[in-house]
Amino acid sequence: MATYDVRLTAPGLYTAAGTDPDALWETLVAGKDTRRPTEALAGPWPECDTAFLVDDLDAATLGVHRRVLRTSEKQARMALYGARLALAGPAERGPVGGPGWGLYLGLPTVDEELLRFGALDRLHKAAGSPGEVAALYGREVPPFSGLSHLNSTAAAHISAVFGLTGAMAAYSPFSDAGLTALIDGALSVAEGENEAALVGAVSPKVHPLLFAQYEELGWNGAVPGEGAAFLVAERAGDAAGSGGSGGSGGSVAGAGAPGARLAGYGRAFGAGAGDRTEAVVEAVHAALEAAGTDAGGIGWVLPDAAWSADAARAQSAALERVFAGTADRPAQFTGERATGVLGPAHPLAHTLLALHGLASGRRLAADGDAVREEALPVPRALVLACGARGQVCAVVLEGAGK
Repeated sequence: MATYDVRLTAPGLYTAAGTDPDALWETLVAGKDTRRPTEALAGPWPECDTAFLVDDLDAATLGVHRRVLRTSEKQARMALYGARLALAGPAERGPVGGPGWGLYLGLPTVDEELLRFGALDRLHKAAGSPGEVAALYGREVPPFSGLSHLNSTAAAHISAVFGLTGAMAAYSPFSDAGLTALIDGALSVAEGENEAALVGAVSPKVHPLLFAQYEELGWNGAVPGEGAAFLVAERAGDAAGSGGSGGSGGSVAGAGAPGARLAGYGRAFGAGAGDRTEAVVEAVHAALEAAGTDAGGIGWVLPDAAWSADAARAQSAALERVFAGTADRPAQFTGERATGVLGPAHPLAHTLLALHGLASGRRLAADGDAVREEALPVPRALVLACGARGQVCAVVLEGAGK
């Protein structure tokens, strides 16, 4: 099967820091505070007086009829705006949409029963106490179940507005969904299934009623944020390089692709807390091998901004193992301080930051409470996603020079 160079282009980013990767980069370097009071959410987020919120958008900005706003969640509108930022950008892009354009979305939603079956016995025991029943529902209602129609509305609105009728997929609900969408979208182009693919992800709804569900999953006190991150994976032409999608890792581009590309990826799963470190290590090694490099060939690491305590510990321990033998460890950085934790959109926001850094030959590094900009020593970046249930994705991005 012929393989193709796949460029990652057309960044569309909507966060509390602004509407593009440049704005996020500048906000991080300047140390600008982009948080807002959470009272706008009809009550404070527990332990947080502020959160990283974005403005809701009107029909004119979104390019849709006002009736669409009555039938969509804010997250669906943010997804539509992220898609518009990516697709309605440079005039030189040319025609967008048609049967050759796919759509791959990472969304914070699950489609399952409102109350999990395993909670029924506990509900029976609590039946005599309204307070205990209310507390049980707060704990046991599946995370983000209130967004159970988000998959269909977000995908339908985006495909209708931009005419995307190629192969499509939606993934949910945790942070791995965004990178899974990126990997599968790029593979669909590399393998000829789509001419191009719009890839995106959106954050969960920030609402006080979700606190109990976050806590049940091991919430570590991270401040939530709203945002959407999108990009386009498109074919740059036939290439002689090799690629593939077998096993846990693969390469999705041949040699000589102009612009940044997804050079390698890895996916793994850790069923229990003790398995998660191994899962992260496995995914990173698969991505490095597929990219034809090792830990010493990475110039920048953008870990997931995990809000699960177990995921955060596993990720930290795994990166320590992977880079333990390197002479110069790459800087590790997360944009959390300017965006909050964005769930599925966070690793894709990091991907857009990495593409910006690869294009400019720069990277960001934490320096205490400040952020400094410095030269990127190697034109490769590693981006991670660690889902709260043990899902792991790792991707290696390469600049044009590689």
